[in-house]
Parts: sequence; C-alpha cells; structure tokens
Amino acid sequence: MMNTATSTLDHVVVNAMFETDAAASCFELLGFALTPRGYHSLGSVNHLMMFDGHYLELVGLPPGATTLRREILESRLGVDGLVFKTDDAQETYARLIDAGVRASEPQSFTRPVDIKGVEQIARFRTTRLAAEELSAGRVYFCEHLTPEWVFRAEWTKHPNGARRLKECVIVSDDPQLEARRYALIAGESVLTSPSFHHSRIALRDFDLDFIDGAAYRTRYGDLVCHAAGRESYFGAIVVEVSDLAAMHARLDALTSHDESVVRLIAPTHAQSGASSVVVLLGELNTVIEFIGAVEHAHA
Repeated sequence: MMNTATSTLDHVVVNAMFETDAAASCFELLGFALTPRGYHSLGSVNHLMMFDGHYLELVGLPPGATTLRREILESRLGVDGLVFKTDDAQETYARLIDAGVRASEPQSFTRPVDIKGVEQIARFRTTRLAAEELSAGRVYFCEHLTPEWVFRAEWTKHPNGARRLKECVIVSDDPQLEARRYALIAGESVLTSPSFHHSRIALRDFDLDFIDGAAYRTRYGDLVCHAAGRESYFGAIVVEVSDLAAMHARLDALTSHDESVVRLIAPTHAQSGASSVVVLLGELNTVIEFIGAVEHAHA
C-alpha cells in the first residue's frame, strides 16, 4: 500500500553554462514561454518556465563576469538540478543531518524581478546536499521567502500547451538502491519497485522514475543524453502538454533546425496514436519527453 506523498517539487534545473542565449532560444522554439532574464546575487543568470506551483529553470553564467557561481561552473551541462520545496530551510537542514545526509548550512540569495514595470526583490534560502551525496547532479531544497514575485499566473501560459512537469527520469546501474537514497533525502516512504530495472518515487503530483541504462535506451532509442562520467544521471524531463498532436507537429517542423550550439533532434515523423513524443537538445545534453494531458487524482 502506498502512503500519501508530502514532498513537493519546486523546480528542475537545466544548466546552459555560458550559452544561455542559445539555450533560451531553443526552449522558445519548443514553445515554452520564458520569464525575462534574471540575475542572481550569487553570480548566475536564469530564465524560468513557470507552471502551477513549480517550474523548469534554465540557468547559466554570464560571459566575462568577474564573479561566477562556482557550483554552476563545476556542474554538468544539461539537466543537473532537482529541487524540492521547503517551508523552512533550516529545519530541512537539521533533518538531513539527523538522517546522516551531508548538506550545507542554509544559504540566502536574491534576484531582482520586474513586476509590471516595478522592480521587486525575490528572496530565497536553500540547503544543498554535498556534491558527493548523489552522482546525478545538484539536489537541494528551496525556501521561497517572497513566493509572490516568482509564482505568478501570467507566466504559466505556454504556446506549446505545457501544463506541468510530470516526471524526472534518473538513470542508474542500481535503480532500487538509488531510489531508496532519494526517498531518504526527500523524507518519503512512497516507493514502488516493480522490477530490478525500475523503481519509482511518487511525490505530490510529480514522479521520480529510476531506470537502468538498458531500460533507458529501450525507452528513448537514439534520443538519449550521455552520462558525462557519472554513475547516475538525470536522463529526461517529462512534460505534460494539453495537445500532444500539436506538440508532434511543432517538433516535426523543427526537425531540420540546427543552432550553432544547441541542435534540436526530434522524431522524423509523427506517429499516429503515440503516447509521447521525445526531443534531444543536442549539445545541451537534455532529453525532454512530452506526454498528453491526463486526469489528476486531486482534480
């Protein structure tokens, strides 16, 4: 029997390194609406793709800057961040330490935000796992001190009909062991293990799907990202859209598109009745799977 999940996704991070402009153009071509460029007090820049209560973040580093956010500089290109929501970063830090998980003391930072022509300051506090805890990438918890400057309904309308982030696919040689580690960190006992090759954590309205390399290649064929030398890695983001056929058509139109930095590699034709459509963002080392809208249990 599965318990009710309490952990909540805050956002998933795609690291563009020094190619934020090209990456932002790529996501716009896919039909996402991006927020204006933000500038963190830590030395990074970002764009957000907002949904109801969570978001997809495109983060990068400004060329020529004297202060660079080192954790971004030292991270992998592509999907490299999984962020849970917390109401109290200090309390979450204490829980992680008590559980034997190495984490950093909460860190505060800011980002100016333009709200209807008026500059506001979005403030955050995060506690981050030590880099050695999980091979796949940066995993941390974010406390929004000013959520009203981040979660705004006017930013959730996407031309491609994207409605929410549904799932993050994590590739590991031992999916069950990896899933148990993530469950400990997220404070969740909601874990299913249908087979040695596959385990899943069902968070509130978002899943973490753990599969091995063979299952990953079976699921996505040639449209896969590379491990970048990691024992485990974030293999795909699953996005729910309101009209899958329209997303098929959009990707078909982009199949031949070739950017100097980020190439869109999409299926060569739409398959009638297919349950999803997948795109590989070439040099950005990112796989996105689009699925049709499904009914939600909480609706």
